[in-house]
Amino acid sequence: MKALPYAAAAALALAMSTTGNAQKARVLQPNEMVTNLPGATTITAPPAGFDPISASDEDLQYHGFPPRPNQYTEPSAYASWARAMKASQTRVAPKLEQTAVFHGPAKIKDNGASPTTGSNTGSTSSYNWSGYVAFGGASSYGSASYYYIVSDYIVPPARQAFGACTGGWDYSSSWAGIDGWGSGDVLQAGSESDAYCSGGSTSQYYSAWYEWYPYGEVRIGGFPIAPGDELFVEVWHTSQTQGYAYLVNYNNNQSTEIGFTAPAGTYLLGNSAEWVVERPTVGGSYANLTNYISDPFWNAYAYTESSVQYNPSSGSAYGITMLDNSGKGISYPLQVGPLAFVMFDEGSAY
Repeated sequence: MKALPYAAAAALALAMSTTGNAQKARVLQPNEMVTNLPGATTITAPPAGFDPISASDEDLQYHGFPPRPNQYTEPSAYASWARAMKASQTRVAPKLEQTAVFHGPAKIKDNGASPTTGSNTGSTSSYNWSGYVAFGGASSYGSASYYYIVSDYIVPPARQAFGACTGGWDYSSSWAGIDGWGSGDVLQAGSESDAYCSGGSTSQYYSAWYEWYPYGEVRIGGFPIAPGDELFVEVWHTSQTQGYAYLVNYNNNQSTEIGFTAPAGTYLLGNSAEWVVERPTVGGSYANLTNYISDPFWNAYAYTESSVQYNPSSGSAYGITMLDNSGKGISYPLQVGPLAFVMFDEGSAY
């Protein structure tokens, strides 16, 4: 297993997680189990013969499956969901690992785009995010808030920048999430592709994870991923303080479900939904971005509490280019369809 940097910070993050989640204990349903991380739960595999395609919404929720799009009004979204449910042949009970890796709100360069209005300039720049953000503009939690977000994508390979050996780890994370564009929290799940180089020695690390920032990333052990794997990721919530993540690896037909609570004092707003490749914060600074080359996303859609769909081509969506510490572009999205785009690395300019 990859060694965690900044062990003291990790210990602090774990202590914060334990304390915050203890304040938000809730009654578990009979098939819901606590995990090794306080405040996080998982739901056991459904009984043999259970069919999520024909199941009622109530039974889907009880057995830990994600919200289902309307088959008749949203056929493309429904087809994506149904494919993932059919591939969920083995439910993995996760082994969770708290880290000191943080995927925080977008750090936006001021070039005209505003995280607090619905005005769409089409594109903007950020020092930590690249991808697309659908901004609904909800000023308070309610019917206009985002309820769930979905994406399929490929786990990209991890390399360091062309000609570089940084003497440590470089990081990249691919994820789908809610909030973080003009709000202080982010409810999210995805994967990391990290690359190490020191003294001519190189290695790579890949893991699925979830996070409710300002908590740090939680790695999902027992759910293996590798570069080239196709993942389905759905993130949703049932209250301002209760979130869920559901992931499917199409390459081995494994799935996992995790329920988790918000940090103490944090409440979901639901004003934005995003599909992102990020260089996270490690040790208090933005990490070097791995040279991930390219990363396609598709079936990228999000729904509000009132069942309005948003996607990367929505009128209120921003395309975001990631900048390095000097302001040079290092990662950008290219839209290839209403629900699809490809992320490109520009060689990671370090």
